Amino acid sequence: MFDIDFANKEYLYGLLAIPVLTALFLLYLAKRKRDMEKIGNSSVLRPLMPEYSKSRPIIRFALVMLALAFLIIAAARPRMGSQLSEVKTQGSEIMILLDISNSMRATDMYPNRLENSKNAISNLVKRLSGDKIGLVIFAGTAFVQVPLTCDLQATDIFVQSVSCDMISEQGTALGEAINLGARSFSTESETSKAMILITDGENHEADPDPVAAAKNALDKGIVTFTIGMGSPRGTTIPKADGSNEMIRDREGNVVVSKLDEKSLIQIAQAGGGTYALATNGDSGLKAIYEEIGKMKKGDILMYSDYDEKYAVPACVALIFFIAACFTLQRKNRWINKLGIFD
Repeated sequence: MFDIDFANKEYLYGLLAIPVLTALFLLYLAKRKRDMEKIGNSSVLRPLMPEYSKSRPIIRFALVMLALAFLIIAAARPRMGSQLSEVKTQGSEIMILLDISNSMRATDMYPNRLENSKNAISNLVKRLSGDKIGLVIFAGTAFVQVPLTCDLQATDIFVQSVSCDMISEQGTALGEAINLGARSFSTESETSKAMILITDGENHEADPDPVAAAKNALDKGIVTFTIGMGSPRGTTIPKADGSNEMIRDREGNVVVSKLDEKSLIQIAQAGGGTYALATNGDSGLKAIYEEIGKMKKGDILMYSDYDEKYAVPACVALIFFIAACFTLQRKNRWINKLGIFD
């Protein structure tokens, strides 16, 4: 037995309009009946209106509502997992490099640097169409959290689950993250490749050099963009335990984390990309994605596990609409003369 799924589930909320419209229609019928009774007795008025039909408006309304219901279902794109198909589309390969070091807990962005970054990535994922996306998380070391994939929903779930506690080795290894991101691309694909480095730019690991890593990636056809999270003025970093205590260094001094824009600009320039400063109102990802959109697109092979079934309810909706159009609100005098329904 095959499971039925909907690609656009949110469209099904449109079905709530049908009972509302039905209630309004019933109120209209009740008002019309009261208006008729004000004119005179129905038994007296009926012979004066031989073409009047009490049932036809109801039948026509029911047909329109059925057509609307099936049209909404078709728009929601019902599908069944009974067919594996290959779909070739034009797109790019994008690898997000996300800093999850302790400095990303800083609250100079709402609610903090990391959560702001995650929300921005989530919004980017929803904008993607035909692109592959992956995720590398890093602090003192780097890991591939999501390999390049077309499964955007799964990617969004992984992004939302990211936290600063996922890597115990603290620090900010920008060079290692860029090298790992560059190795994560498919070597056979000729489509455009881009890395988006999201960090406050504080690099605590001199080797490998992030500027050199970005240049090496560009030599392989991979463009590196950078997004700065935080404020150049700097701010303190709250502890993970939820207390009001701030992180301190080994000497007991309160640590102040500052955005290093200079380093991020140098990395972007070496990687052939651009730098964007994130704010609470603009993450910078939209502008960078527009830049990636100008790059050469290539063939991306996507696999669909679903057999689309939207054509079936769409055809049913069309039939009901046509039937409603041919259903008059009054009796047809020519059909009445034939006496078929007598």
